[in-house]
Amino acid sequence: MAFSSPHKWPRQKSSLRVAQPIEPTKIYPCPCCHQGQLRLITLTEAFGCSRCQNIFAITPDRLHIEQLAVSYPYRKIWFWNGHQWVLHRQSTFQGSALLGLTLSLGVALAVGFLGVLLFPSQAQLLSWFLILCLLLTLLMVTAILLLRRP
Repeated sequence: MAFSSPHKWPRQKSSLRVAQPIEPTKIYPCPCCHQGQLRLITLTEAFGCSRCQNIFAITPDRLHIEQLAVSYPYRKIWFWNGHQWVLHRQSTFQGSALLGLTLSLGVALAVGFLGVLLFPSQAQLLSWFLILCLLLTLLMVTAILLLRRP
């Protein structure tokens, strides 16, 4: 006798990633503490939690809520899938940029060491060192510009 039934737990994987419109008149569970309830704050477009006192603003498209007034520099954004809040993952541009810059740094260092081995004279070594320093400075400036928060 099999214990699993195909009709017991219908899987709805497609609905887990689909954002449902947020209705301000409804009461939702808190995405932070999971114990309180989010209720609309009077005369605002924001929800307040009854337990943890967090405040969440509704985005203009009414598909996401954003946590407000936190000391954490990256605000968390959630969307409602009809059953629970799902943390909205931002694009991985910063992670990809950091990986690309790290690989570029490794290539620059490898080129620098190759230059040291190929050009043993001090004049050529100095020119390779200056080029390597210029390349590393350019990579550092690019990293600062790409990875800073707007």
